[in-house]
Amino acid sequence: MAVTTPPPTLICTPFFPCAVAQARGVRSPEAFLHGGESEFAGGAACLASLVIDFGEELVGAFEFDVRADDEVNLEVFYGEDLAEALVTKDPFPADNWYRLPRDAHTLAPGEHTVRHPGRRAFRYVHLVSHGPATFAVRACRATLEHAPVEARGWFACSDALLNDAWQISRRTIKLCMQQHYEDGVKRDGMLWIGDYRVEFLCGNYLFGDAALGRRCLEMMAEGAHPNGSLSAAALRAGGHQHPRLDYIAAGITNPGGLDRWVLDNYCADYVCALWEYVLHTGDTALAAQLAPVLRALLGYLENVVLAQAASPRSFITDNQTDQADWWGSRSTLAYQLAAAFAAGARLLEFVGEKMEAERYRQLHRARLRRAADDFGVPRAGATIRDDFATDASVSWHSHAAAWLAGAITADELRALQGKLHANPAVRRPMAGFMEYWLLAAWFEAGLAREALDEMRSYWGQMLRNGATTTWELVDRRVAGLDRIVVGGRSQCHGWSAGPAHLLPAKVLGITPATPGFREVEIRPALGDLKWAEGAVPTPHGTILVVWRGSGTGEVSLPAGVSAVLHRPGREPQVLAGGAIHMVN
Repeated sequence: MAVTTPPPTLICTPFFPCAVAQARGVRSPEAFLHGGESEFAGGAACLASLVIDFGEELVGAFEFDVRADDEVNLEVFYGEDLAEALVTKDPFPADNWYRLPRDAHTLAPGEHTVRHPGRRAFRYVHLVSHGPATFAVRACRATLEHAPVEARGWFACSDALLNDAWQISRRTIKLCMQQHYEDGVKRDGMLWIGDYRVEFLCGNYLFGDAALGRRCLEMMAEGAHPNGSLSAAALRAGGHQHPRLDYIAAGITNPGGLDRWVLDNYCADYVCALWEYVLHTGDTALAAQLAPVLRALLGYLENVVLAQAASPRSFITDNQTDQADWWGSRSTLAYQLAAAFAAGARLLEFVGEKMEAERYRQLHRARLRRAADDFGVPRAGATIRDDFATDASVSWHSHAAAWLAGAITADELRALQGKLHANPAVRRPMAGFMEYWLLAAWFEAGLAREALDEMRSYWGQMLRNGATTTWELVDRRVAGLDRIVVGGRSQCHGWSAGPAHLLPAKVLGITPATPGFREVEIRPALGDLKWAEGAVPTPHGTILVVWRGSGTGEVSLPAGVSAVLHRPGREPQVLAGGAIHMVN
């Protein structure tokens, strides 16, 4: 199918450095920050370097002004953290799908403004001179690039750490909103289905996004295979070195088979993501437009054989410390498939295919029963296994997936939470998208305080280590950055920006009940917070709420949006649109 939604015209904003992190062989290394010259001195060492700190993660172009006395050979390296910026030898083989970004320049004597024609993502920039030439850096700057977005949603609460987690999540999503939602703006720069699903929910609650989300769903559908499956990454979705070119499809660099990589859990995510897009935007026309792709994809998912699924060849669940590559839980996949059939039934209902919708509702129920037979059902403290064998591992992932698919009750999940938490052998999320789904399940099952503590743990580790954007992975067994090789990490990764959606959707409790937020359910869940407030954009205007820990507060609804307020121990309360409601 053709992609009909045009790419956005990116906003470009100048950005300037704030400090020098390191310098060697440079006279007055900070002078260029204040209108002077920082001189790289030639001599016997024949090597001088300057590491410039912009203070936070940026996406865009880097340029600098130079006065050269002789011919100069200069290399520029980039880093999301200082350790990465100091890497001057690419740790990856020449045919690797990702290479460490670096630019080389040969400058003739004279004055120059040096700019790389592509795009980079960085906080630190490392300038290294080779040879005895003397030259001076007079100024440098970055051009920050992102899709045109307007800050419409916001969140604040009594916990400063959670506010900071929301802030870095917002920055991450804004930087990841380019000509499509990018998962990791430094390393991948591509549109992955699983990443997109979390990113869109965040972008919708932050900026009221619909257009970029629509474009991404069309781009992913364009990669449909004859058997109905979808490539895990959209085929025409850039890449970190060539962000606006047909990276995978045109073969500009070796894609490493990414154009052929099908992940069954990502295929299931696409069905759910399409439903979530329609629910949040009211764009039911897209469901009709993509109906042929949806039907073919559901047909593919029906034929997935769990016993033949293998991670990371055909599905992934998470990155785990005891695995050389991505780890997979077959029970998690089973529940993800079941959830896709439930979402597919809702979508088919919208496009008028009622008989097919009913068939997938029945298939959803049948798959839940089969998963219970294969992997166990929580009863009297029993847990779900990750695989068929009775001695298989147990994870938080499968239990969250079971809840989200409708396989277990809130009481059952609450009864198991403490047991899972107390057992160090239980696998816990490292990848941000799996942490998101775990927290979504806990909030929805009435475990708000536990979910907030988990959020403090996961995003707190990033914040304690100076993060200005959200990391791809967090390994809480160690205090610093994750264990991925320096240069290969992704520290601006949209699938880990979950607080941007979870805090307003689950703590403030604002979620759409019908497509386009015409009807809204409000279920505040403050846990141990003394107060929380914020705004959620909708196609009809902004919903504003203020909650206090006592369960009282204020709700402002735009015209055309009605709500049902749910609070524990009280009857549901209908709130009319176009009014401010005092809640006692």
